[in-house]
Amino acid sequence: MNETISLQELFSTLRKSLWRILALTIVAALISFAVSTFLIKPTYQAGTQILVTPKKQENDVIDASQVQSSVTLVNTYRVIIKSPAILEKVQAEVKNAPDSISALNNMITVESEQNSQVINVSVQNTDAALASNVANSVAKVFSDDITDLMNVDNVKVLSVSGIPTTPVSPNILLNTAIAAVVGFLLGVGLAFLREVLDRRIRTEEQVHQILDLPVLGSIPDIESKVFNASKKASKREAVKQYG
Repeated sequence: MNETISLQELFSTLRKSLWRILALTIVAALISFAVSTFLIKPTYQAGTQILVTPKKQENDVIDASQVQSSVTLVNTYRVIIKSPAILEKVQAEVKNAPDSISALNNMITVESEQNSQVINVSVQNTDAALASNVANSVAKVFSDDITDLMNVDNVKVLSVSGIPTTPVSPNILLNTAIAAVVGFLLGVGLAFLREVLDRRIRTEEQVHQILDLPVLGSIPDIESKVFNASKKASKREAVKQYG
């Protein structure tokens, strides 16, 4: 026999487990908030910008081909910035820099917009001052060394980084909201799972649904308090009648 679940039954299932759903939602949100606030160290991001300028002609006129050449060089410069030749000098220059070149490399992200002559260098670390120092050192070392590495003089530091004061992660509000949603969905899932696994027959409708037979009669559900009160009243009545 095919069983169908109506919207009324769905809402009834949710209503019966409402306190469990709310409890799981609140607990998950509180745990995420506590972990994000007290256990995860905040990460700060510092950034600098490097400008790749086209060479000027003798008449101080810059043509389109030179601009395009500078844009093409940006991809090469992005690789050079994260090369050991640059990072080893940054490592020696910055106090408290990671001992491993690989660890220092992982701190640094180098990006550029499409067809842009600007290179964005960002550094993330739990130490805000270290992130700022590494970002500024990378820009300085690269702009100083690119002349000898590629025999060009078309790189300028466009902006330097200050010490960041606001962490970029963890996002406490977002983490808490995601945990609350996960807790809510888990509560809903457990509510339906509990309903599916509960094979007890509670209503006349379930008897008719499962057995496909008409219900001839039912025993009313008498609460224990009412039953006990009625029992005591009967005893008092018997005492009055028979002394």
